[in-house]
Amino acid sequence: LIRHYFQLNYLVFFEIDFQAERRAATMPPRLELIQSLDGPQQTTVWSVAWNPSGTLLASCGTDKNIRIWGEESPGNFVCKTILTDGHQRTIRSVAWSPCGRRLASASFDATCSVWERRDDFECVATLEGHESEVKSVSWSASGDLLATCSRDKSVWIWEIGRPDDGDGDELEVECASVQSAHTQDVKHVAWHPHLPVLCSTSYDDTVRLFCEDGGGDDWTCGA
Repeated sequence: LIRHYFQLNYLVFFEIDFQAERRAATMPPRLELIQSLDGPQQTTVWSVAWNPSGTLLASCGTDKNIRIWGEESPGNFVCKTILTDGHQRTIRSVAWSPCGRRLASASFDATCSVWERRDDFECVATLEGHESEVKSVSWSASGDLLATCSRDKSVWIWEIGRPDDGDGDELEVECASVQSAHTQDVKHVAWHPHLPVLCSTSYDDTVRLFCEDGGGDDWTCGA
């Protein structure tokens, strides 16, 4: 009886241990705090974005500046540079281009700035047209299109390129379409990861999808 008792307990213990290992294998990895990145006191941080290679992190907020963070040593991120003078009010959103050389920022000053990484980051274009705060900015998968949205209830699609003659440092930016499908503030825009399809979210409780029309001359709201 004693031998059977120990065998029974061994089997039960082994079964419990096996189940625990199986559960642990299917559980998502536990998140742990690595580091807190501290900026100016009493500054709200509104948005962060990793560059495509994961080597740089951009952050923005109410201090009207963009901070670029990089890993100085394993687990130790430091502020590499601060982008100033691009905006006059709170910066609400930042987004990296697919190539990783450009960074777009959307601000409550009703503009969107495009920065390009050379020796340092330089503001190479300022997109104007929105009548109120710009809430979000997003690059298309090709990097040739940029979308912005605003409190003015509109979504703008911009074409980004270089001048035909190849001269000059500034980008050539042209508004490809202005969409007014929403009836309230447009909060966020996001491109499909592979297709030229744009979606937007709004305080009017809807999500809208936009795509180029059949002729390719304009954009339409498909949903």
